Amino acid sequence: MGGGTSAVESFRDDVTNNLIECFNKQFKAWYKAKQGFSSFACANNLISMFIFFYNFVRPHSALNGLTPAQCAGLALSKTRKRELFLVA
Repeated sequence: MGGGTSAVESFRDDVTNNLIECFNKQFKAWYKAKQGFSSFACANNLISMFIFFYNFVRPHSALNGLTPAQCAGLALSKTRKRELFLVA
């Protein structure tokens, strides 16, 4: 293997890091307002809530406005999403 990496052209490429980069960008924007964590448990709680938000609440343009959970066949009402978000 060579010493450098090349840019991934699109989401359609066989090997892509675009999805995780998008996730990381969203998480950084969400995390910056927190200005650090007071404990490991607090960090775990925020990460869990963000993952829930990202997979079950936030619509994704690459998925035609659906959440990953909806694409997987999980249908939740807005009320149920709120209930689960509060538990996370």
